[in-house]
Amino acid sequence: MLISGLVSVVLTSGEAVIGPIFLTAGLAFLITGIIRHRNYGDDPESDERSKKIGAYGLSYAWLTGLFFMFGLFWLEYLGILRMGTQLALALSIVVFALSALIYQMYLFRRGDVD
Repeated sequence: MLISGLVSVVLTSGEAVIGPIFLTAGLAFLITGIIRHRNYGDDPESDERSKKIGAYGLSYAWLTGLFFMFGLFWLEYLGILRMGTQLALALSIVVFALSALIYQMYLFRRGDVD
């Protein structure tokens, strides 16, 4: 992706949007790969415990997002909060993503789920 992005930027003189997108994605993949290699080396990245923690974290995040959207619905319905569709969807996406990250970090620090 890095090479494709560089080629696109050079050939289009930076006018096309796809080049910087490929450069950013390629750089993110490269950094992620380096960090994972430094953390895990040749060991497996996941085991049964980490898969279980991931599943629990995502299910908790799903419930959090569902309750958040439920709250947004009632705030809108009762006239307490007025917002557009784009803002409501953007906030919901952020709540889903951040809650998944926070729940998984918390459960990994705790060590296991019961």
